[in-house]
Amino acid sequence: MLLIGPPGSGKTRQILQSLETVIRADRSEEALLLVPTASMKHHLLNALARRGLMTPVRAVSTLAEFVRDLTPDKREARGAVEARLVRKAIRQTAATGFRAGADSPGLSRRIASLMGEFWAAGADSLQVEPAARTRSQRAFVEVFAEYEDLLARHDLVHHNRRIAGAAARIHRNGLGPVRQVFLDGFDRFTRQQVALLEALAEQAERIVVALPAGLPKYPLQGQRSIQLPPSAEPAPENEVIRAATPQREILEVARRILQSDLPLREHAIVLRSPERYRAAIRDVFEALHIPYRIWERTPASSHGVVRHFMAWLDAIEQNFPGDRTLDALLSPLTPKQFQNELEAFDFSTRERLPGAGLGFFLKAAREFPDQTALFEGLETIADRNGGRYGPCRWKRELLELEPKLLELRAPSEPGDFRRIQDWREALAAQGALRRAIDDTSKLPEFDAREVTLGEFVEALGEVVRATQLRVRDQRHEVVHVLPVLEARQWSVPVAFVCGLADGWFPQRPPHEFLFDTTDREQMQTRGIAIRTTAEKAAEERFLFEVARTRATRRLVLTYPVSDERGKPLARSPLLETYAESEVAPWSEPGDNARPTLPTPTERLPSQLRETVAKRNEHFSVSGIENFRQCPFLYFADSTLRLEGRPPLPEDRLDGAVLGTIVHRTLELWNTKGRNGKGMKIQTLLDEVFSKELANRHLPESYRTERLRLSLLADLVRFSAEQVASTGITGAQDTNFETIGIYRISELDSRPEVRCRIDRFDLVEGRRCIVTDYKYASPARTKQMMGEHRKGELLQLMMYLSALEQDIGCEPAGMALLGLRGRTQYEGVAVDGVGELRPLERDELQELLENARSQAARAVASVLDGAISVDPKDERFCSRMCPFGAVCRVRWPSPEAARRSGPASSP
Repeated sequence: MLLIGPPGSGKTRQILQSLETVIRADRSEEALLLVPTASMKHHLLNALARRGLMTPVRAVSTLAEFVRDLTPDKREARGAVEARLVRKAIRQTAATGFRAGADSPGLSRRIASLMGEFWAAGADSLQVEPAARTRSQRAFVEVFAEYEDLLARHDLVHHNRRIAGAAARIHRNGLGPVRQVFLDGFDRFTRQQVALLEALAEQAERIVVALPAGLPKYPLQGQRSIQLPPSAEPAPENEVIRAATPQREILEVARRILQSDLPLREHAIVLRSPERYRAAIRDVFEALHIPYRIWERTPASSHGVVRHFMAWLDAIEQNFPGDRTLDALLSPLTPKQFQNELEAFDFSTRERLPGAGLGFFLKAAREFPDQTALFEGLETIADRNGGRYGPCRWKRELLELEPKLLELRAPSEPGDFRRIQDWREALAAQGALRRAIDDTSKLPEFDAREVTLGEFVEALGEVVRATQLRVRDQRHEVVHVLPVLEARQWSVPVAFVCGLADGWFPQRPPHEFLFDTTDREQMQTRGIAIRTTAEKAAEERFLFEVARTRATRRLVLTYPVSDERGKPLARSPLLETYAESEVAPWSEPGDNARPTLPTPTERLPSQLRETVAKRNEHFSVSGIENFRQCPFLYFADSTLRLEGRPPLPEDRLDGAVLGTIVHRTLELWNTKGRNGKGMKIQTLLDEVFSKELANRHLPESYRTERLRLSLLADLVRFSAEQVASTGITGAQDTNFETIGIYRISELDSRPEVRCRIDRFDLVEGRRCIVTDYKYASPARTKQMMGEHRKGELLQLMMYLSALEQDIGCEPAGMALLGLRGRTQYEGVAVDGVGELRPLERDELQELLENARSQAARAVASVLDGAISVDPKDERFCSRMCPFGAVCRVRWPSPEAARRSGPASSP
């Protein structure tokens, strides 16, 4: 019998009632319920338990489990085995159109998927061959045939052939005590599954199959069918929410859950693509302390335990590259016995980079006994690296290596469920890793063959990517997050269907690989029931019907207008029946709905302020600018004097370092070689640059030489243009590299602000103009001068204030000299001087007073213990602040920051 009806019509309810009748009659061994997924199996077992039934586990089974039990003698090619055999088939055929991409995982997946489609349609390579017209199609058929031969040679079968084998055994041996068979949760069947259904119908006294309405074709045509009407329950309330981004979409969902008077378990979020929303759900729900459970399996390779061990294997196999070995070592999963002084070892070793090899690390670890013990323990496997051994030998080596490199520590707070669940996941991932190592040693391609560690590790990586990780979560009072394929058996009072953007839900059908719609339609006329794009689009609409019928009281449909990167998204066509007036406006940035995380205390305790004062006996202008950007930035950098990890060699010559090299070169040139007397600027640059490379443990390379030549071109051009480029005429006295002191008289301690002044000129007596060299482009030089004139930057104003106090000069103007790419002189002066643009005296005085006031307030706040996380420009946080991981301020994505313009550098 076929139970046919739309989603929500009660098909599952009728099947459970029939199964309940059999169980209550004490004839449970006569009944079998088959479902598509393990989660549906557990859900239905729980539903039967809530009815007071003691249901034998064997009475409810997934179709895959049922087939495995019937065919224990058959080995199935799935996951990594399938992927590697497909690649081997590509290499061994004459399919030159594919051989160039034989090592491409994407190509292997597409070919494997297409072969699966043909098998599901009941066709093998011989049946597909007549439909192959183009060169690429014929190449595919060659690979298809070779893959089938490889399966036969290794005594393997594909999934659909195993199902066909199960059907044959039912025909031959019957069903034993089973008399009634029920199937629920399926919306389509492959050709082999239809054969299995026919075998079940032949042997069982009764078979009941629940199927959705509207399918183009139904199995078991000779069986009686019952058409169920749509649910008579009143339609739930509808609400459509438009959100700015996926994270704000989830925030709107969380807001409604918190406002609801229903228990958490009576809310469900239904998603077509859970991977798009996993991070947003985690961030929002954990920040708002909303318990949740995501009903999906994830690849074992995504878990930190597996990534940690695989990172070590990659480092060992590649002869311990410096940066990657240190990254693996610094993981919190490194055994505790090796973690003493680990950070100090990391800093010390990173300063020695570049370097590689076990000898390099043993030498670097001489003063660190724990790290010495760790690397000495790796000498055995390092010696075997490059040799060829049997897969069982590598399995033993890796299982012995794992406890040396990986340690799981039980949670210290037994009442914290989140930590306990993390612990369970870690144990499950560790078990999955060990099973993956065992499975890798049994790969068919390794039979009677010796392999290198690199080959074994490469295969292990594929195996762990194909290994699914699922941890049982027995919590009851949680919000359920359901992939739409898992939601079919659910019914909840409140359902949120998220991600209803065009291309997300419905998903765009993948490009029809090799065989287009016309080819597929022609094959259908020849009896090969391969699906077309139109059929896949119809399936998306069916899934939406499934999703929207999960709610009994309230249905909330949501979609974002842009993705995480700011790319615009269109409203899903599935919402075409919902009026635009039902769409709620999205929350604007800065509203009070934004979840906030705890920030450090606003002020330090009074007993610590004396320590702060001792650590800040004098201030720099850059430090004051840091405080104005964010008090916590100053606290971490100048008061705590935290140091970040030394950068990798390729990151050491950044803009700040190049600017330092230019300043040091100009400082020497101003004293030793200015105006052609003494040393040339090229000689001075070579000297400074070479010292910088030595200090930063950088060998000379193409990149360093390219940077040196770039600096040389800029400095030679500047030295040739020095007189014309100053913009100041009539200077009576010029001074270079001067330290000026500005004392803040408004504060009792009269703290000092030290100013390192590149150059100042005295004109017309005691009128002073300061100039600062910047290794910046002309555009950036102009921008910084504009920021000085607006009072946003204080540097030049503080220099003028220091000179006024020190030598009694009259502030008259300021200038920036940009040296990168083209010499750019930007400056202003009262009454104008040379090429400097005119500046009103009152405007200059106002800027001076503003700078002194800002500096005084910043210094007073520092001494008062201010350490709050309060960034003035959040774009600076995402680009330049090294302490973002400590303060955890929320800033825009780098893409959004780039779109909104450049950030100012303190």
